[in-house]
Amino acid sequence: MRQSTRSIFFLALTVVVLGAAVYAELVRERGLAPRPVTALDPARVTRLEIRCQSCTARVFERADGEWRMMQPYNAPADPVAVARLLAVVNAPVRTRATMAGYAAAKLGLDPPQITVVADATRIDIGGEDPIDHDRYVRVGDQLLRVPDRFSARLLEAPESELLDPKTRQ
Repeated sequence: MRQSTRSIFFLALTVVVLGAAVYAELVRERGLAPRPVTALDPARVTRLEIRCQSCTARVFERADGEWRMMQPYNAPADPVAVARLLAVVNAPVRTRATMAGYAAAKLGLDPPQITVVADATRIDIGGEDPIDHDRYVRVGDQLLRVPDRFSARLLEAPESELLDPKTRQ
């Protein structure tokens, strides 16, 4: 084998090994990424309910690609506001455990402070972790700790989620 052929062979082999290493690292990082609260795709959700102890319950439905608030008003909803509300379904989870062995009342989950129902998936949101300021969240029999980037939006007044008639096209 000539030296130039041998050099090209080793260079090609190095490129293949480096490509495989990069792919393996991407797969490893994807496996380490925090899984979201649910596997729901917010773009496919058609019904959203928000109930809480200290706010007005709201119900939204999507028909023909348009969001509409059904309760407490029957009016077009702001799609940006609804998207912010739906962010809770894809919030990253810091820790997961089963509810068995935990006192739901001590975590603010019995009764929950906020309940979000996206289609048929119920998400109960409880109190705040005193150290990391995460929210305790219950989905089915799972107890999750989630960074609190959404609770303030879930407690907003319904009027802030209506579509402004001046901005309609």
